[in-house]
Amino acid sequence: MRVLIIGGGMAGWTLAGLLLRRDITPTIVERAEEYSRVGFWIGLYPFSANTLRETGVYDRYATGSLAQEHYVMRDSSGTDLQDMSFAEVLGRIHGFMGGLQRADLLDILRTGGDGADVRMGTTVTALEQTDDIVHVTFSDATTGEFDVVLACDGIHSATRTLLTGDPQQGLTDWGYTAFTWWTPRQDAIANNCVEYWGAGGLFGLYPLTDRINAIAGMPTPDGLADMSQEQIVTAVRQHFADYPESVQTALAHAADDTVFPWAMVDQKAHEWIHGRVALVGDAATGFLPTAGVGASNAIKSAAVLADELGRADASTIPLALNLWEQRVRAKVEANQAASRTLAKMMFVKGHTVAKVRDTMLKHYPVEKVAKDVLHSNTQAW
Repeated sequence: MRVLIIGGGMAGWTLAGLLLRRDITPTIVERAEEYSRVGFWIGLYPFSANTLRETGVYDRYATGSLAQEHYVMRDSSGTDLQDMSFAEVLGRIHGFMGGLQRADLLDILRTGGDGADVRMGTTVTALEQTDDIVHVTFSDATTGEFDVVLACDGIHSATRTLLTGDPQQGLTDWGYTAFTWWTPRQDAIANNCVEYWGAGGLFGLYPLTDRINAIAGMPTPDGLADMSQEQIVTAVRQHFADYPESVQTALAHAADDTVFPWAMVDQKAHEWIHGRVALVGDAATGFLPTAGVGASNAIKSAAVLADELGRADASTIPLALNLWEQRVRAKVEANQAASRTLAKMMFVKGHTVAKVRDTMLKHYPVEKVAKDVLHSNTQAW
């Protein structure tokens, strides 16, 4: 079986590692010339992390990530709204919630995919299909023939654009931007994910063993694309000027590191499968970061796809792709819907509305939300 994976990210390297265990050696093309250490914090839910056991890298993940102890929601003054213990909700049944830098998780997944044919600094410029073959043209003017093409090239998938002709298909811009940077650890945060929910903004602190990822979500400033780093830092500090001490400590370090703007957009493709080409992970359904399940869904979806392809041959690939979509699409889109619902609660405008929301949150146990997410993801995929 000749398999091309477009995009060497979470879904792509998960697929590569699992296909290799099924005696299928894929080709991966990745547009970056080399992998960098750039990346933010990722929390990996156990329903997804357990996939790493099959590629032999789970122990590396377990020792390289920080077990998150509590998820704490506070209002903009620092008053606790909810405090959920990850250990109590996840327990021995599911596993632990590990936090790590995206670059570290990618390194771990790449180790599991060692043996794949990797072409860095390469993209796909054209796709042509017959009933049996996908003819691919690459950016270096070479060509290839594959039995299946798996597009794992992210929320702004160039492959999706090639297939549909519409680069904006299914994209929703929520009008907010999350600014993210790294800051030193704080004793007051410890090993807890702490979020401050305000009016028109959310400030999150997500710990690793040696530092914290600060994420400041706020309405996208006018002219953001033309703003200097100094102007961005000033705008973020002004927006969160009245937030508590832990936030101010993190803001003080914003100028010490690159503050990366992360547009709050998500995406929902109309079709996942186009003949022998499939959109996988964020290319099919891109997530807002609000529920922290985007990476977990991409990895789990890729694992199910590898399972179906492992029972197929070149002639039955269309059936395998359809069976995969039947198994995962409803779950992935339900998780996306949950992240959208949470976004509507997080990003409210006006102090009166924020106070009403905060009062409701105090009386609605966040454990129920977490258990609902876990329940939906521990059923058969």
